[in-house]
Amino acid sequence: MSRNIKLLKDIKSHLNNEEIAQRKDMETALFNYPQLKDDPPDWLKGRALTEWKRVVPYLKANTPISELDRGLLADYCRCYSIVQTCETDITKHGLVLTNKETGIKKKNPYYEIMSQAMKDMKMISVELGMTINSRAKMELNKQKQDKPKDEFEALLDG
Repeated sequence: MSRNIKLLKDIKSHLNNEEIAQRKDMETALFNYPQLKDDPPDWLKGRALTEWKRVVPYLKANTPISELDRGLLADYCRCYSIVQTCETDITKHGLVLTNKETGIKKKNPYYEIMSQAMKDMKMISVELGMTINSRAKMELNKQKQDKPKDEFEALLDG
């Protein structure tokens, strides 16, 4: 999972030399991957392209997102576009469609498509650290990692 990592310069708690070295190694490793390029994949169009342009600057500024995450982020943008397209059709035709000849009513098929795209979008956004819950979990994990152990607790664990 991509994480909103607290950099060594932002840590306010006391770290010993070993913890500082580990943090430096982690920071180097996380940011050693090729940085995500701003330019979207050629095949992203319309609303997916707009979403890419909206989220990339934020992700680059706040997460160690890299070119390795490019496909996952593009999938997120495509799901966003699908949701918007389905919403447009549902708004225009409603949730229930009536066959003019038979009078039979059925659920708008765009609803199922939209529902699945929203599930996929949520799963991807969690992986990329884009939801409030995923960011909260990351922050809690960072707090646990950043909290120095007291000597008695270290003896019990050791």
